[in-house]
Amino acid sequence: MEYKNLTIENFLEKLGSSDSMPGGGVASSLVAANGISLTLMVCNLTIGKEKYKEFEEKVIKVKNEAEELKLKFLELMDKDAETFKIMEKVFAMPNTSDVEKKIRKEKMKEACKTCCIVPKEVIEKALRAIEITSSIYGKSNKSAESDLRVANILLRSAVEGAWQNILINLKYIDDDKFIEEYNDFGRRVMKYV
Repeated sequence: MEYKNLTIENFLEKLGSSDSMPGGGVASSLVAANGISLTLMVCNLTIGKEKYKEFEEKVIKVKNEAEELKLKFLELMDKDAETFKIMEKVFAMPNTSDVEKKIRKEKMKEACKTCCIVPKEVIEKALRAIEITSSIYGKSNKSAESDLRVANILLRSAVEGAWQNILINLKYIDDDKFIEEYNDFGRRVMKYV
């Protein structure tokens, strides 16, 4: 299913249902898409205005990158859902004999590693979105300054949400190198939110 193509009402109905998808990862990507869309709005309210002519080149660059980021966040919504299908297959595996339990446990570790990839990308892209959004404070339409602030709040929320998805998966992985790599990533990036 392509969540990005649902109406807002249909998406929220699915999000609030007893289905495991969409979940926090998909929601975090959507929150990021909302944040960067507000940045786009501010860019569009600034470009072509004489009052902000000296910043127009900068704002146009931000707008172009923000457009790419918005599309990426929408793509990551569906990518997160696809990744979770791997986890669902593991949940469906037999789990009665010792051999079955051992195989399922190994597959669970692999699935959890895979489920860390998309949230990490959401975080990286959202941090970039925060950077470009912040770069036009004081250089864009002042009447929409609060919209830029809301954009940053949403983008920081997306980072936090994606990080929570990584943390839950790390609990089921016993690969010290992998865990340390992601924890190091978290220590570096979470100071920005």
